[in-house]
Amino acid sequence: MKDLIDSYLSWLKQKINYKEINGYYEITTPFVNHINDYIQFYLRRDEKDHIYMTDDGETLNNLEMAGVDINSPARKKELDSILNGFGVRLKENELITVATPATFPMRKHNFLQAIMAVDDLFIVASPKVEQYFIEDVTNFLQQNNIRFSPNIILQGKSSFQHKFDFLIPSSSKAPERIIKAVSSPKKQNIIAHLFAFEDTKQARNNEGIMILNDLERDVAPEVLQAIEEYGISDFSWKNRDKLLEKLVA
Repeated sequence: MKDLIDSYLSWLKQKINYKEINGYYEITTPFVNHINDYIQFYLRRDEKDHIYMTDDGETLNNLEMAGVDINSPARKKELDSILNGFGVRLKENELITVATPATFPMRKHNFLQAIMAVDDLFIVASPKVEQYFIEDVTNFLQQNNIRFSPNIILQGKSSFQHKFDFLIPSSSKAPERIIKAVSSPKKQNIIAHLFAFEDTKQARNNEGIMILNDLERDVAPEVLQAIEEYGISDFSWKNRDKLLEKLVA
């Protein structure tokens, strides 16, 4: 297996663009949010050599414009959990974090992961369905008496932290399983998930599972091929009953 960590970091470095705007650097990443815009954030360096990062409120503002009530108790609790896990703070509507030159690579990675996790948390699986995809998967696990821990932050071999939607502990029949419920399995974003799985596997020797939302459209063949190449188990949400054997062990 090729070294996914090195290839991911090299790819990300090549794909990220930046330009200076009024003392800030606008960072444009290769990842897209739920409205298919490239995710952007902004950073500046102050006189004490601190590096200040902000999304300028775009992540939560986009969700509010889509009609998402981010102030409901359940969603606010999930939002706080994500931000705390990645060391990101909420200032009014902005996601912010501060780094030093030494901590910048990890802080930048965690900040981007937080933005993506917040955006993904509030994606509606279908306009006709009120529940979010992650809630649907949670209900499925509970209804089938699957033991799991939700919203897990794990540290990989690279020392970067990664968020997983569920963790099923190891048993006498199966290793620890980490799960991402991918509500929008697009080519642009899948490489970040693969990096998270591979980096964590090298540190914990666990098994990765992706549950792919294919209710609205089929998952692209190149996405499925990439997942298979790195030894991740992928499951169609339309055919989710086939997943049970993998989870109950």
